Amino acid sequence: MKYADPHACPACRGAIAGEPRCPHCDFPLGSAPAHRLWSLFLEADRLVAQGRALQEAPQPGPAPVRPATAGQSPQPAHAQPGPQYTPLAPAPGSSWSTGSVLLALGAVCLVVAGLIFATVAWGSLGILGRAVILLALTGAAGWCAAWATRRRLFGTAEALWAVFAGLVTVDVLAAVAEGLLGLDWGDFPLVSVAWTAVLTAVAVTVVRRARASVEHELVVPQLAAGLATWISTPAVLVRLGDDFGAAELWFWAALIALVVPAAVAAVARRAGLLWAVWTSGLAVAGVGVLLVALAFGAAVADTPVVTVAEALPAIVLAAVLAVAARLVASLRPWLVASSVVVVLFLLGVASAGWAWDLDVDRTVGVVVVGVAVAALAWLATGPGGWATGLRWAALVGALAPIFWLIAVAMTNLERIDAASWFSSPADVWVRPVEIEFDQGAWVLAVAAPVLLAWVAVRRWRSPVLAPEGWWGPVAQLLVALAVVTSVSATLLPFLVHAAVLVAVGAALAVGLARAPWPTALVPPVLAGFAMVVVPGGADVTAWAWGLAAAGLAVCAVVGHDDPVRERRVVSAVSAGLAVGAAIATVGQVLALADVETGWQGTVIAGLAAATLLLSLALDELPAHRLALEIVAGLAFLFAVTSGSDDLADVALQCTIGAVAAAVVGLLDEDRPYLRWVAVGLVACAWVARLAASGVDTVEAYTAPFAVVLLAAGVWRLRTHPGVRSWNALAPGLAMALLPSLPQALGDPTSLRAALLGLVALLVLGAGAVLRWGAPVAAGASVVLLLVLANVGPTALGLPRWILIALAGFVLLIVGTTWEKRVQEGRALVARLAELR
Repeated sequence: MKYADPHACPACRGAIAGEPRCPHCDFPLGSAPAHRLWSLFLEADRLVAQGRALQEAPQPGPAPVRPATAGQSPQPAHAQPGPQYTPLAPAPGSSWSTGSVLLALGAVCLVVAGLIFATVAWGSLGILGRAVILLALTGAAGWCAAWATRRRLFGTAEALWAVFAGLVTVDVLAAVAEGLLGLDWGDFPLVSVAWTAVLTAVAVTVVRRARASVEHELVVPQLAAGLATWISTPAVLVRLGDDFGAAELWFWAALIALVVPAAVAAVARRAGLLWAVWTSGLAVAGVGVLLVALAFGAAVADTPVVTVAEALPAIVLAAVLAVAARLVASLRPWLVASSVVVVLFLLGVASAGWAWDLDVDRTVGVVVVGVAVAALAWLATGPGGWATGLRWAALVGALAPIFWLIAVAMTNLERIDAASWFSSPADVWVRPVEIEFDQGAWVLAVAAPVLLAWVAVRRWRSPVLAPEGWWGPVAQLLVALAVVTSVSATLLPFLVHAAVLVAVGAALAVGLARAPWPTALVPPVLAGFAMVVVPGGADVTAWAWGLAAAGLAVCAVVGHDDPVRERRVVSAVSAGLAVGAAIATVGQVLALADVETGWQGTVIAGLAAATLLLSLALDELPAHRLALEIVAGLAFLFAVTSGSDDLADVALQCTIGAVAAAVVGLLDEDRPYLRWVAVGLVACAWVARLAASGVDTVEAYTAPFAVVLLAAGVWRLRTHPGVRSWNALAPGLAMALLPSLPQALGDPTSLRAALLGLVALLVLGAGAVLRWGAPVAAGASVVLLLVLANVGPTALGLPRWILIALAGFVLLIVGTTWEKRVQEGRALVARLAELR
C-alpha cells in the first residue's frame, strides 16, 4: 500500500476520478492543502521504502572477545546500534511564542517611531518632504504586510498590517495638523469618516485576497476598520450637536451619526468580516442606547401632555428599528422587540398625559401598557423572528406594571410605620390618617392585564418562562399579592388589612397544597405579617394576633403529612409560630384586662407547660414536636424573666415547668434530657422559694444540693469501679463544706463552726474507712482550718518571746529529724495516692 494514491482522496481516502472536489467529503482537491498533502504522502512512501531496505539488509554479528592481556580486563562486546527514532515535537499551542511577542514589540516600536517622527523631526522637513516620507513609509508597510501574507508568515503579516493602519492614522493626523488641502481640526469629523472609509476598504480588499490566495483570515485589518468607528462616530455626533445647538436636537445628531458605524457594519457583514462586524456593532449599540435615552427624555421633558414634536423622536426611532429588523434577519427578534418597547413607552406616557389633561389619575398610562402587553402576549404566538420579537417586547413591557405594583406594595411598610404612631388606640377599627398612595382600586386594574398576560405566556413555544408545574401557582400568587396590595393602598382600618392578610395566606395554603414546595413559604409569611400591621398594646392588637394564629394553624395543618420533606418543615415552623401567636394573644388579653403581672407570667408559664405536654401527641411528627418544644421553652423563659419581681411567683412558675418537663421526660424515652431540666427547675424553685421567704441561712440553700450531689457520686462509685472519688465526690463535698466555711472561720466558736467541724470529722472518718481520698483530704483540710481559726487568737495573745521560742523549738526539731520527716511526708503522700 502506498500513501500517495492518485485515485484516493487525501482527506477521507474515498475513491476519486478527476473531480475538483471529493464526492464523499467535498474536500477541494485542487487547493493548496491538497498539494501539500500529496507532497507529504510522497515523502512518507520514500521513508517507508528506506525502512524496508534497512530491514532486509544482513545485520553484523557480535565482535569476538579478545583474550585479556596482563594488566587489561576483557572488553565486553557491544551490539550495533539499531535505528533511533526521535519523537515528534508537540504541535505549537495557541499561546504567544517568543516570535509573536517580538513581532508585537516591533510593530509598536514602528508606530511609536512614526509618532515621534511626526511630532519631533517633522519640523526640519518641508511639507513635500514630509508627505513623501510618510506616504513612502505607509506604502512600504502595506507592501511588506502583503508580502508576508503571500509567504504565509501570518504572525508577521498581522503585525505589519497593524503598522500600516497606524501609519495611515498618522498620515491623516499629520495632514490635518499641517493644514493640507485646506483642512483644520474643525474638519476632523469629516476627515475621521474618510479615514474610517479607507480602513474599511483596506480591510475588505486585504481580507478577501488573503482568503482567496492563502486561505487565511486576517484579523488586524478587520479590527482596525471596526475600531475606527469608535472615533469617527463620536466626532460626528459632537460636531452635529454643536452645530444644531438646541438640546432637543441632539437626537437627530445621534441619528445621523449612527449612519457611520451602521454603514461599516453593513459592509463588513456583506464581506464576511466578523471581527469588523462585532466591533462596529458595539458602536451601533452604544449610539442606539443614546438614542433611546434621548427619545425617552424628549417624550417626558416638558408638560405631562405629550406633543407631536416631543413624541417625534420616539416615533422615528421605532420606525428606524423596524426598518432595521426588515433588513437584518439575524437580529430581527431583538430589533422588533426594541421597536415595540419604544412604542409601548410612548403609549404609556401619552396615555398618562391625556389622563392628566382630563383630570383622571395618571395610573391610566400603566393600565394601558398592561393591556397592550396582554394583547401582545395573546396574539404573538406564531413562529418567525417578528413574532418572537413581539413576545420579547411583551416581556420587557410587562416590567412597567410589575415594577409599579412592587412600588405600591411598599405601602405595606408604610402602614406599619403609620400603625406605630398610634399608642394603644381604644377604637378597634382605627385606620391610618394618611398614606402616600390611596388608590387601591387601581392596583387591581393594573394587575388584571398582567395576570392575563401570564396566562397567555403558557401558550408560547419560546421563550419558556417557567416549568409546567409553576404556571398555576404563580397565577395564584399574583392574584393574592394584588389583593393584599390593593387593600394596603387604601385608608381601610388596620384590622381589615390584617384580616385580609390572614385570609389570603390561608387561602394560598390550601390552593398551593400540591404546588412546588417553595411556594409554601408565602402563606405563613402573609399570615404572620398580620401581627405587625396593627397598632400595639390595644384591643386591635389582640384581634390581629389571634387571627394570625388561626391563619398560621391552617398553614400548619395543610402540609403536616406532605410527602415532600421541605413542606413538612414549613408546616412545622408554621405550627410553632401559630402556638407562639396564640400564647402572645393570651398575654395581650391578660394585659388589657389589667391582670397582675405575676399572674400573667404564671398563666404564660402554664400555657408553655401545656404546650410541652401536648407535644407528646405529636410523636409521629418529629419536626412539629420539636417546633412546639422550642416555642414552649421560649414562652416559659419569657414568663420567668418578664413577669413579676416577686420570687414566690418565680418559684411557682419554675414548679409548673418542672412538673411538665418531668412528665414528658418520664413518659417518653426519646426525651431523657427533660428529666435533668425538671431537676434544674426544681432547684430554681427551691432557691426562689427560700429567697422569697427571707431565709438567710446559707445551708438551707446548699444542703439539699449537696446531698443530691453526694448521693449521685456514691452511686457513681458503686456502679463504676474504675472511677476515683476525686471525680465523683468533689462537687458534692465542695457544695457541702465550702459555703459554710467563711462564716465558720469568721466566728470559730459559733454553733455553725462546731457543726461544720463535726461534719468534716464524719467526712474524714468515712473516707478513712472506705479508703476514699477525696473525703479524707476535704475533711482534714476543713478540720485543720477550724483548729487554726480557734488556736489563732489565743496564740496571737501570748507574749512575743514565747512565740519566737516556740518557732525556734519547732525549727530545731524539724531540722534535726529532717530526713526522717521527708520520708514520712513522702509516705503520707503515697498513702493518700493509694486511696481511691
